Amino acid sequence: MDAAVRFIDAVLDPVLKGADRSFEPGTISAVVTEGEDVSALLVRVLTGLTPLEEGQVLILGHDLVLLSKEKQGEVRRRIGIVFPDGGLISNLKVLENVTLPLLYHTGESRREIERRAIALLDRFGCGDVLFELPGNLSASRRRRVGFARAFAPDPEVIVYHWRAGGLDVEERELFLREAVAFHGDAPGRTTIFLTPHAGALAGAGTFPIVHLTRGRFE
Repeated sequence: MDAAVRFIDAVLDPVLKGADRSFEPGTISAVVTEGEDVSALLVRVLTGLTPLEEGQVLILGHDLVLLSKEKQGEVRRRIGIVFPDGGLISNLKVLENVTLPLLYHTGESRREIERRAIALLDRFGCGDVLFELPGNLSASRRRRVGFARAFAPDPEVIVYHWRAGGLDVEERELFLREAVAFHGDAPGRTTIFLTPHAGALAGAGTFPIVHLTRGRFE
């Protein structure tokens, strides 16, 4: 079976300098980066928004930067990204933030999509803010909604730009517990945490930790 995510001689100075690494379907991995800015840039690389200078990054067998916009959209719908600030659209209400990608990209009815979105928001303790704008929420609530938004399309690959700053121990453990449970919900789902601090994943269980140091995976 092909790797879910594969870096092949990837160069993007100074972050990637001939980096090689495969992340296999069904695995959970952590990549310890050299800073928040590196983690953020890797998210852009993985979603095809920032092209490499040399080499390739294959996502589900595809090099996104070589695809048409239509094909890029098809592959990106199979990838979930959890951002440290939630990554929400500021002028859409909470429920709309979660349902919008599904309304555009699934054949399900609006009623079924809203039912699924509300169930996820309830799961993260946000069922009481369905019609609030993100700007009215606490940072914690925005993160919770961001989890629901990333989970909703049932992605094959999910990437956590993970930052534990601002979380108390209970909330950090909640998010990690939900991330690990979501990983196990679908056979073959690939989960990657990007974080500058391996300690921020304490309590998530045992899985490979890879260090991206001086542009290479170690």
